Amino acid sequence: MKKVIVTGVTGQDGSHMVDYLLKNTDYLIYGTARRLSVKNHENILHLEDEPRFKLINMDLNDAHSIRDVVIDIQPDYFINFAAQSFVAGSWDYPIQTWITDADSVLHILESIRRFASECRFYNAGSSEEFGDVIKTPQDESHPLLPQSPYGAAKCGARHIVRVYRESYNLFAVQGWLFNHEGVRRGLDFVTRKITHGVACIKKSLNNNLTPKPLELGNIEAKRDWSDAEDFMDGVWLMLNQDSPNEYVLASGEMHSIREFLTSCLKEASVEWEATGNGEDEVFKEKSTGHIIFKVNPKFYRPAEVHKLCGNPSLAEKELGWTRKTDFPGLVKKMYDSDFALVNNS
Repeated sequence: MKKVIVTGVTGQDGSHMVDYLLKNTDYLIYGTARRLSVKNHENILHLEDEPRFKLINMDLNDAHSIRDVVIDIQPDYFINFAAQSFVAGSWDYPIQTWITDADSVLHILESIRRFASECRFYNAGSSEEFGDVIKTPQDESHPLLPQSPYGAAKCGARHIVRVYRESYNLFAVQGWLFNHEGVRRGLDFVTRKITHGVACIKKSLNNNLTPKPLELGNIEAKRDWSDAEDFMDGVWLMLNQDSPNEYVLASGEMHSIREFLTSCLKEASVEWEATGNGEDEVFKEKSTGHIIFKVNPKFYRPAEVHKLCGNPSLAEKELGWTRKTDFPGLVKKMYDSDFALVNNS
């Protein structure tokens, strides 16, 4: 039976990848996590009794730990979703971001080269690599112009993946996954911050309480958002081509953070009116006058990427990949999940 290592299984993408593989293959799946004093396994609790899934300890910051896992398991596939993936946090922890997002990829590839050279490797790339874009939409040929330590680290990983592919004839690829969200997204990420925040506002209004305002930074930034679950098929298709190639997975549409927020408020049936401009802008709930949103400059980034929009045509043509959930469907799915969550807490 073939074996797959998936890193980052306690996070959004890794846990969805495990679910996808359990449904679509009969392979053994080894999910890696670093041993921590406080466990964060909410996204994989449903896998506790799954016989084809095994959670193992591996520290991406430790080359020996990676080597030992590769030697012991001899994987047929290695899918790397583990990362310091919070862009804003990469300015606070740039060195740790580089170690986790770039150095670890080199350690994985070197272990595969030495001990499991037939293993097929996928590394999760990011639209943040394109950064200060020179054309829209961005495809596989767009220059890499990162504007954050996170984006730079992902670029470093992408280059070492290419070097090992071309130098050692490894099946090693990095896909550019544009913003992909969902119900397992961490609360620090802006989309989940919005859907969870609006759900809390709705609960407060329903109970005639004063809601806590949602605070965001630059709401004019535009991104290409898709459902994370839709990308798992694309990743698996990349890994099972006759020859390795890199692909953009995206919706091909741009929506601003403002639009995500207003769409979520509409989904929650919260009526509002906006007053003020720039840093003074606030949204007030119409019937009560309660402030439900305000700009907080502390969430501004040192260098902002103003717009990102991917061109998925190559993936659609060569992989036969398409997304399934549109933008309104994504907002509804996330809000409904968070509304149920806050009302059951």
